[in-house]
Amino acid sequence: MHAMLPTRDHPHVIWYEWKTFKNEFSPYLIEEVVDRREIELPKWYVPLARGAAIPSSYLLRRAGYRPGSYRPRGWVKPHYDALWKDIGPDCLVVRGGKPLWQIERNGSPGRPHGHPNMALVHNFGSTPILTRTYQAATYLAEFCYWNDPPAGLRWIDECPDDFRGAIEFYRIRRITEAVIPSTRISRLEAARLTRGKP
Repeated sequence: MHAMLPTRDHPHVIWYEWKTFKNEFSPYLIEEVVDRREIELPKWYVPLARGAAIPSSYLLRRAGYRPGSYRPRGWVKPHYDALWKDIGPDCLVVRGGKPLWQIERNGSPGRPHGHPNMALVHNFGSTPILTRTYQAATYLAEFCYWNDPPAGLRWIDECPDDFRGAIEFYRIRRITEAVIPSTRISRLEAARLTRGKP
């Protein structure tokens, strides 16, 4: 199987650029950045993202959330790990809780797999924005739906069209970075990896 080429919505981020981002993110948007291996993200969910970003208290206050807030009206919680809210023809969804909550909105129903929603991400590496509580996720979902995401955030398809190729690309990247000491990965080696060659 060939590995997919990264796309604008599902880019490949070189490991040392990711390390820089973890230390130099905007505190207005982000409180903390965590590596993917530290959280239980499904393989298909933004599969090339190296981790996730937890929104700052400043951003959550802008969205109307305060610690201890109840979820806004209209949200239905049919299961312990998922909530949704219908807004006319659209739907907002938050899910997860292991331990963080994903923020989604309905996407195109014609997508070529069973994951048609869009995920809220940071522009850098399409890093998913995850919250510590479902209440915070519901406020941020509504805020970004009604106002468009603030600068630095956007909605993308949560799963690429070629998600099997994306998972293969992720696997090749892990193998390559395990074999080559991380301090020696050069841009040339990263370019080879981007072409899908271990």
